Amino acid sequence: MMPDPAHVIRASLITKSIKCGKPNCRCANGEGHQSLYLSSYYNGKTQLDSVPKVYKGKVSQCIKDYEDITGLLAELSCINLELFRRREIDL
Repeated sequence: MMPDPAHVIRASLITKSIKCGKPNCRCANGEGHQSLYLSSYYNGKTQLDSVPKVYKGKVSQCIKDYEDITGLLAELSCINLELFRRREIDL
């Protein structure tokens, strides 16, 4: 079944560790604060958008839906190419 194309996102979820700079914070000597970001290529640049934890599941599904749709389109393209080569498709 084809996912709803209204909710697809071409991007990746990444986790970054950031140190806040406060000298007494636990991150000063550790890994830092974990933050989730959506990494996308937009207007010729890689963009990072902060993703609140509450949105992680929904954003992950949108990314998966994009991957599923592009996979389906690739399969359809292969089928249509084969049909064209056999001259069994009317373009």
